[in-house]
Formats: sequence, structure tokens, C-alpha cells
Amino acid sequence: MNKENDMLNKFKAEAKLKSKKSDLFNSYLKKTNNIDDKIALIRFKYKDDNQKLVKSIKNLMKKN
Repeated sequence: MNKENDMLNKFKAEAKLKSKKSDLFNSYLKKTNNIDDKIALIRFKYKDDNQKLVKSIKNLMKKN
């Protein structure tokens, strides 16, 4: 039971950290006006998933 609690606490901590990173990423993305900075941020966030990268860039282009 103790091992399960440790794993659960580890998953909770990782989820909280991901949430903070996502909030920081989104706030910087909203603050910056330079399209090159926005594309660089999106590339950094989705460096392993090309489909999400392309979809995010398309959405960015629609907004501008």
C-alpha cells in the first residue's frame, strides 16, 4: 500500500509540474507579439510530435 501511495504522489507531483510549465508557456505565448518567438515556442513544446506542431502553427496563422 505504501508503494502505491508513493507512486500516486509521484504522479501528482509530475502533473502539477506539467501544469505550471503549461501555464508559463501559454502566458509567454500570449504576451509576445513577435511571430518568430511564437513559432519557436511552439516548436520547443511539440518537438517530438510533428502533427501537434503543424496543427498549432496552423491555428496560430488563422488567428493572425
